[in-house]
Amino acid sequence: MNLRLAVAEGSGDVLRCRQLVAEEYQRRYGVVFSRDHYDLDAKIEPWPHRFLMGSIGDELAAVCGLYQRNTYVERFGLVTDDVVAERLREAGVDGRYDPACRRELTKLVVAPRLLNSGLGPLFIALAHARAFVELETEQPPLVTFCVVRSMRRLVERHGVRPRHLKPFPHYRVHELYRSERNPMDSYLVIPDLDVPRAFRDLSIPGEHDLGPWLGGDR
Repeated sequence: MNLRLAVAEGSGDVLRCRQLVAEEYQRRYGVVFSRDHYDLDAKIEPWPHRFLMGSIGDELAAVCGLYQRNTYVERFGLVTDDVVAERLREAGVDGRYDPACRRELTKLVVAPRLLNSGLGPLFIALAHARAFVELETEQPPLVTFCVVRSMRRLVERHGVRPRHLKPFPHYRVHELYRSERNPMDSYLVIPDLDVPRAFRDLSIPGEHDLGPWLGGDR
């Protein structure tokens, strides 16, 4: 399987990404999106600022969003710069990264017919490429995200190593997939330490053979 990766640039590509995300989040969770308004208890979330799109032929196979500012974990997860700085000190890299310089991966969606293909966990790793997360920034940013604990193993499947930050507060928007037995947490990824080089240095735009990662053609 070959996957063509690109950052959505034109209005047409951005619209395609938004449609895939909106359809899936509305169908599964009753969530809607807005550019200038949010209310997590009313199930209104902010749109990502950018999208990574993965295409197979003419089909949009997967999408991952990126918050370039006002990240979800700081705005709603109450993660402060001090919390991030502590993780950097623990990792011994507190002088190499600014704890306030962060990007956040969000709203990963895979086309329905590919849900069991293994593309979802792989696309998480692909989205850590510096060609996506480091756009329009003067220094390498840290990466954050929030997921329920059962999803952490999917993030780790291809070698990305997330670092726990803190439990995520309860909001109605997450009621259909988080629970007391499967809580949500905020995580940090230190790119130089926690992302395999093959993903960190990935060429975007570019076409990539997924066979070596997925264990053969699917």
